[in-house]
Amino acid sequence: MTDALGQPMLALVTTGAAEPTAPHSEFAPRTSGEPPTRRRTSWLAWVAIPLVVLTLGSALDAVDQGVPEVAGGTSSRYVPPDGHRSVTVDAAGVQSVSESSRTIGIEAVLAAPGFVAATLFDALGADEVAQAQWWRSTSVSDNGQRGAELNRLTNEGIEQVASWGGPLGFVFDPPIRLLPAEVQPGDEWNSSGDALPGGVLTYTATFAALRADGPFTDLDGREIPLTGGCLGVESLIVIDNADASFSTTIDESTVWCPGRGPVWSSGTINNQPSGRFEVRPVAVPFVVADDRPPLGFTDSLTPSSRLLPGRVLPLQTSDPFFGESEASGQFGVPPTATTDGRLVTVNDQGDDVQVWNLDRMTASLSWVGHPGGTVVAIGTVGDLVVATTANRRVVAYDPQGRRVWSWGSDELVIAPPVAFRGDDGSPDVIVAARSGTVSRVDAERGVALWSQSLDADARAPVLVVGDLVVVADERERLTALDATTGAVVWRDEPGAIARLTVSASSGLIVTLLESGSLMAFDATTGAERWNTAIAGSSTDLLATRDVVMVMTEESSVALDSRLGNVLWRAPGGVAIVADDGSAVVTLVYPTAIELRVAATGVVIDSLPIDASAPSSRVFARAVGDAFVVMESNGILRRWELRDQGGAR
Repeated sequence: MTDALGQPMLALVTTGAAEPTAPHSEFAPRTSGEPPTRRRTSWLAWVAIPLVVLTLGSALDAVDQGVPEVAGGTSSRYVPPDGHRSVTVDAAGVQSVSESSRTIGIEAVLAAPGFVAATLFDALGADEVAQAQWWRSTSVSDNGQRGAELNRLTNEGIEQVASWGGPLGFVFDPPIRLLPAEVQPGDEWNSSGDALPGGVLTYTATFAALRADGPFTDLDGREIPLTGGCLGVESLIVIDNADASFSTTIDESTVWCPGRGPVWSSGTINNQPSGRFEVRPVAVPFVVADDRPPLGFTDSLTPSSRLLPGRVLPLQTSDPFFGESEASGQFGVPPTATTDGRLVTVNDQGDDVQVWNLDRMTASLSWVGHPGGTVVAIGTVGDLVVATTANRRVVAYDPQGRRVWSWGSDELVIAPPVAFRGDDGSPDVIVAARSGTVSRVDAERGVALWSQSLDADARAPVLVVGDLVVVADERERLTALDATTGAVVWRDEPGAIARLTVSASSGLIVTLLESGSLMAFDATTGAERWNTAIAGSSTDLLATRDVVMVMTEESSVALDSRLGNVLWRAPGGVAIVADDGSAVVTLVYPTAIELRVAATGVVIDSLPIDASAPSSRVFARAVGDAFVVMESNGILRRWELRDQGGAR
């Protein structure tokens, strides 16, 4: 169960109640020993939320998509939209951030722990699961407590099906009816059944809907703003087992409002006072990453480096109560990596941001973010993970997975967000919308510091080199903007740009045109330094201090970054990875991974890749102290370097 503002109730049950909340208005928690009678205006600590489906389309512009009729009756009007963020504070001052996901079909069930998913498929059958409307709420507090609950919308109303993420988890059969379909003040209803399969735990629940007359205040006496049509629900829920060795009683009152969900609660858990209230900040202060690898994979590469054999890492999720579960997925969006060495991906449905901990044997899911809508691109800026969505939002998460802010763009942002560090050393977010509007967004506050129009649709990517933001557009122009002010510094018209890269150490901006011309420009002045022709269909482009590398399906070519003359050639492949100052580059081929000296092309190590399961798209990048190759069919491979003194 969750409390009124989205925090998992199971965490409160097992870790102790919050500090007492002073009674507000006509809400007062029951005292020990008092019989469970209805309070005049008190409400339940759990809410249920209806569902509007997010239909994943292949066209990024298909934002306003048709959806089936929402189940749940009039009670569905109280539900936040898909991707809604709610920020709450409990009586102890602990802040929690919750996100809402609304889907139709198997996605929500498959995202649950394996035991929960198997139980629901067994109880409902695959056909019913595939047509069901679901609402998933995930939450994380500033002290790291996590939780999730899964609700279903039916013709009978809104029903809680399961909860997980804390020391206890539940699967309710029959589900707890949180709200009847046509709920109104004066209604009463009840539910009872198993809280875990086979009667391991059972529950009884009684509810009453009441008017939310207010006022309702926070701990400092400030009134919580309500919207019209808010509803109160009072509940008494008891969960126990047959021999009464475990029992918990949750007696709560909740106020929740149309389009916002729950906004205030007060009550008791096992006779201990509890309470929460919603706050509505534009941005949430974020934590910084704790553990940073002393050296990343590319930082550690030298001409004497050697690779350990690679491994295919199985994907798994872990729940404190339900244990480990196998995970699977298809990776369609280019991944990124966090400063503390975790892999960032988008799930196969395209609507969740996933952050994975990688070790030598497994990839374990650390946290999931649901920004709302289809995720278009992901990037990292300092300690933030930043996602762009088909809803034209730019959404930032801190290392704990809390959504700290969301900023609206005028169009889709297709290029991954990138960082610009100002004079104080702290990074801000640079984004380029497809409309041609380039913006610098304050990383702490989530507000635009400047926006500049290119007067043409932008092409991905947007890049930063020194104090310049570099972006190409559909009018076949290359523009450099002042990263501090957004003013145009210089502009050139080289032609239709297919690929773009930069090197700060060599002061180069390199473009590969659709015509096959490879052009290098001086980053400061925009003057052309050299120009040559490249044959073949390109797969990657990279510039470092010493070399510019172009990879095509047919061949790979390394050129001197100063003069543009060819230094060496290699077979064609799918990806090149190196840092700006790297002396060694990593080449990924369909059947091998290879380390080469950047200046000479000398092969210093090569290991095979099993190509028994061909993939339509391959992504490669350094993640922490390892190198990762991800295939769009869901295969994740990891390599690391041998110690200089021998195998690890």
